[in-house]
Amino acid sequence: MISVAIIGILLVLILCLVRFQKIVYRKYWNKDLSYNIMSSKKAVFEGETITITDSLSNKKSLPLPWLHVSYNFSRFLVYLDNINRKVNRGERRTLLYIIGMNKTVSRKSNVLCNKRGYYSVTELVLSCNNLFMTEFTYEKISNDFELLVYPKIVDYSESMIPLNKMLGDITVKRFIDPDPFTFKGIREYQSYDSFRQINWKATAKIGDFMSNIYDFTVFQEITVLLDLQNYKLYNREFVHEEAIRIAAFICRSCINKNIPVSMICPSADGSVMKLTGGSSAAHLEKIYTALAFIDLKKENDPVSDIIAEKNDNKEYILISSFNEKCIIEISSGNDTVTMEVRENVRN
Repeated sequence: MISVAIIGILLVLILCLVRFQKIVYRKYWNKDLSYNIMSSKKAVFEGETITITDSLSNKKSLPLPWLHVSYNFSRFLVYLDNINRKVNRGERRTLLYIIGMNKTVSRKSNVLCNKRGYYSVTELVLSCNNLFMTEFTYEKISNDFELLVYPKIVDYSESMIPLNKMLGDITVKRFIDPDPFTFKGIREYQSYDSFRQINWKATAKIGDFMSNIYDFTVFQEITVLLDLQNYKLYNREFVHEEAIRIAAFICRSCINKNIPVSMICPSADGSVMKLTGGSSAAHLEKIYTALAFIDLKKENDPVSDIIAEKNDNKEYILISSFNEKCIIEISSGNDTVTMEVRENVRN
């Protein structure tokens, strides 16, 4: 009789314990609990590898033995194993954690950025079970993971002889005469210097003739027109991706030669966007960002109205996917050169 009573008491205590821990976990499992997804870089080029860190922090005196984290992750961000082999994990990633009291755990993964675009994780689903696995509880939390993947760096120099010649001609035209209003510095007077270049204050101070140096002013500007309309009933996305890579290459080539470049291309919502001219590294990054945000799944507005308004005093480069091929039209004044880029990049 005594043993039966003891067993009965133990069963009651166990049931009370199960009930008690169930209430505790239901109320406190998500207290002081945070989850973050971080990237080693905020912006990379297509084909580069980054490190994604999943960090879970449990800052309370309650262990979480069965915690699941689930979120959507693009299939174009491909996970790699320890020997850099691709691991197919689909569009939904689910992780299981066993974390103790007042602990923080992190998991790092190498990820190959396989396609240009803008990627984000804005929502996570956390689900937790108690010690005896009798009840699952869920919670959705926000997250601010963002990643920009710029177009792949491809060298089209050998395919664009007319473009290289045009950029060379512009460079020569731009650097014939210095601008007297753009002061650069002072140096010793040379026999070929103009008398007006003499800096009399510096000459009096040093005792030798000193000349002002003037920099060159840039007047020439190139406008890149990126046309991504579908001219067929079906969508050849790789042709449009190649057109975007060509636009990135042309803008990079111009800015490397200190030639200001502006661009007209589709925006993230498909409408036409205009980027004003510039020749700095920050301007090139702005162009890369605009190209990364282009969504080929949307219906892009035509740039034909912009093309019709071309000014003959400017240089224009039109990139189009007409006839399923990448066509480049270079306009300078009344002269126009059209060429086809035959090197298709389909990675």
